Parts: sequence; C-alpha cells; structure tokens
Amino acid sequence: MSIRTLWVLYRREMRGIFVSPVAWIVLAGCAVIVGAGFSAILSTLLDRTARGFSILNITLTSYIFWFTVLIQTPLISMRSFSEEYKMGTIEMLLTAPVREWEVVLSKFAAVFSFYLVLWLPAALNIVWLYTFSDQVFDLTWPVVFLSFGMVSMLGMLFVSIGLFTSAMTKNQIIAAIVGFALVFLIFSISIFGSLVSSDAAQEVIRYFSVYQHMEGFSGGVFDTRPVVFYLSTTFLFLFLTQRVLEARRLRA
Repeated sequence: MSIRTLWVLYRREMRGIFVSPVAWIVLAGCAVIVGAGFSAILSTLLDRTARGFSILNITLTSYIFWFTVLIQTPLISMRSFSEEYKMGTIEMLLTAPVREWEVVLSKFAAVFSFYLVLWLPAALNIVWLYTFSDQVFDLTWPVVFLSFGMVSMLGMLFVSIGLFTSAMTKNQIIAAIVGFALVFLIFSISIFGSLVSSDAAQEVIRYFSVYQHMEGFSGGVFDTRPVVFYLSTTFLFLFLTQRVLEARRLRA
C-alpha cells in the first residue's frame, strides 16, 4: 500500500466533497443546529444558575446531538461510491494501478475529515466556554478530549457504515436511507437496556450502546472496551466495503 497513492486519492476525494452542494448544505445545517442547540442548553443552565454541571455531558447526550449525527453521516458518505457508479468513473478507478484498500481508505479518510470539519464549530464553542466561563460548568481539558475522542470514534463507525451502503448501490438516496437505517439500528440498542432485567443482557447492551458510551466519556470516564468496539467494527465495515469493490472488479 503506497502512502503517495493514498495521498493522491485523498486529495481527489476532498476536492469531490467540497464541490458538492450537498456537502455545503450539510455543513451549514449542522452549524446552525449545533449552534442553536448549544446556545439553548447554555441559556437553560445559566437561568438555573448551574454549578458543577458538565455541559459536555448534557450536550453530547441531548436529542439535538444524536439527531444531527444520525442524519449527517449517511448524507456525507452516500455519494462516495454511488456517484462513481453513476458517472461510470469507478471502472476507470478500479483498472488504474491502485488497490481496493487504497480506494476505500482514501474515501474513508476524506469523508471522516469532513465529518470532523462539521463538528469544528462545536469544538470552538467548548473552547470559548472553557476560556471565559471561569469553570462554571465543570469543564476540564481531559473531559473535553475524552468527549471529542468519543465523537470521533462514533464518526469513524458511522462513516464506515455509510461507505459500505454507498458501495452497494449506485443510487445515492438508497445508500443514504440504508445507511441511516443501520446507524439508527445501532443507536436503538441503547433503548433495550431499560427493557431487560437480566444482568448479563444489560452488560451486553452496555457494550454495544453508543449512547452509554457517549454518556460515560463525556462524563470523564475512560473505558477501553468502547475503543475496541469502535475500532473493530469500523474495520469490519471497511473490510466489507473492500470485498464489495473486489467483487465488482472481478465481475468487470
């Protein structure tokens, strides 16, 4: 696997993302939603003269955050392969002297980079609050890093799922719908924790519950099990995407 090839493909993908009107619409929409949500939560806490509250924990477990992340990841990843299929450029790409893994990793890196850009306004809000709040909301740098580390790992998983669904069809809308269904299914596992009474079942659900992972990390609790879960599951979906591309190359 060539680093130079990956870099060339990565730049190609980044150019493709930022010339897409969908990307700018998603960027603007996320900035408005995240900004409005953060402002609303901050105003509510200030009205209650909050002390000792972790605004990160409240923000990253709110319905606004989960609505945004569940919607944005299928939208920013849906065109990755579907657009190549529609335009007929995938055949040219797969017959070039590049490997399937290089194509998959370059697309993953580009979409994930854009995902991080989408959450940059939220990170700047937290930095601003940390600088000027005089610790009113119990903000510390370790908690900030843990929280956005969790946001990043969540993005890695959801983006890899979006790439997989995009590789399965040339229709971007179908790719987005199936991608949303899969990420929502993973999120829905968190709901089952309150519906079961078995300790063993609850332990399994806690391992897969993205909501509880976010709740723990944004509360300053570090656990290696979610890290293993996100890295391994991300690799699984990237591997499946690579296999889809390999099958397409063989058919061609």
